[in-house]
Amino acid sequence: MLNRIRSSRLGAHVQAICHWNSTATHHLPTGCGRIVRRNFHSDFTLFEKAKTARDIIKLVNSSSLTEAESSQNISELQAARMPDWKRQKLSLKRKFQGEKWNPKKKLSREQMESLRLLKQQFPHMSASQLGDHFKVSPEVVRRILKSKWAPDELERSKIQERWKRRSERVTQLYENHTIQGPPSKKLILGSGRSAANLTVQGIKKTTRPAGNDSSKLSGSTHAKKKLQLLSKLVEQ
Repeated sequence: MLNRIRSSRLGAHVQAICHWNSTATHHLPTGCGRIVRRNFHSDFTLFEKAKTARDIIKLVNSSSLTEAESSQNISELQAARMPDWKRQKLSLKRKFQGEKWNPKKKLSREQMESLRLLKQQFPHMSASQLGDHFKVSPEVVRRILKSKWAPDELERSKIQERWKRRSERVTQLYENHTIQGPPSKKLILGSGRSAANLTVQGIKKTTRPAGNDSSKLSGSTHAKKKLQLLSKLVEQ
């Protein structure tokens, strides 16, 4: 018989699949205990005492925040009696004000330098205005402006060498046609039977195919020669 224990509190989904024996239905398998122990903030000895699925569910409910605890304001005396993990969860919930997890954007060195330069040129701009411009929080702007660290000559040379190696690798990929470049524009010219001037009928964008194809490359050079001849005829 297959029993599936599911518990979801504060976005933590835990699934423990237990295979029960017909002769010993009151014992908890060791594999299920490992899964549950790995996913909850509690002591390992408590899981060893839990022998049935009902004990596991009680332990899950006791090791997660309830809706009442997350919504109400808890006093300092009640917070002192709580375990460490519960105090940490409540403090994070108050800090983020119930918002979802949103990772902070990391600015590059060039963006940090431009932020400092913008602050020097416009000192009246606040941290919130700079944060809106660079799409970061005001706390990140304050830390960047507060930091006085600057790379020395050795560090700058290492950065330049690293960017040079990256540019060489990217150009090599473009030369080997591993990465398709931007689509090239194809100019379509045409004229009537009695017209003396050439007119542009349309511009067609063509993507460069991946792989080395000498026939296609020779065809493109042949088309370029035709365009050069047409341009000479127009100039005459």
